[in-house]
Amino acid sequence: MNWTTETLRSGISLESLSDDLGVLGVPGTWYRVSDGTERGLFVTRNRGDALRLFQRRVRLASGA
Repeated sequence: MNWTTETLRSGISLESLSDDLGVLGVPGTWYRVSDGTERGLFVTRNRGDALRLFQRRVRLASGA
């Protein structure tokens, strides 16, 4: 299984993995987010959730 990377306009990378056999527990597409220096610790099946969780983590880290 290989992660496929899509770079968004903001410079963060959204990675997706198609897990048809259910190796990660549930078959389907999984997403994770990276900003180049820090990888998201969460893997989720919903693209929007991955981006929201990453945004929240960055906001909390910045103290905003």
